Amino acid sequence: MEETIGAIIARKRQEKGLSQRELAAAVKVSNSTIARLERNEILLPGSDLIRALSEELGVDYNYLLAKTHQIDDEPEIRIIQRAARNMSKEDRQRMVEILRLIFPDAFADIRDDEGNIC
Repeated sequence: MEETIGAIIARKRQEKGLSQRELAAAVKVSNSTIARLERNEILLPGSDLIRALSEELGVDYNYLLAKTHQIDDEPEIRIIQRAARNMSKEDRQRMVEILRLIFPDAFADIRDDEGNIC
């Protein structure tokens, strides 16, 4: 069975030797919020909380985000995202241009954030 975001948070918290209260203080939420997350009672935590948890627990932000089904859970996409973080804006644009050249069919109907065909 697939590990839930709650199970991941609990496991990583325990590996770091943190109590729920200590983790809650570190990410600036109540300890009941951490308890509810670990019990999977909060299915869509906000992106700010996910980012804080990822930093505190040493877990990739996009991996946790994927566990909430807010983005696709594709390891290859996470690798590309991690690499893109280390690139300048110009390098990211070049990467997209290269991908378009290599995979024209995949980019045929892709639109930007404003709905324009790229």
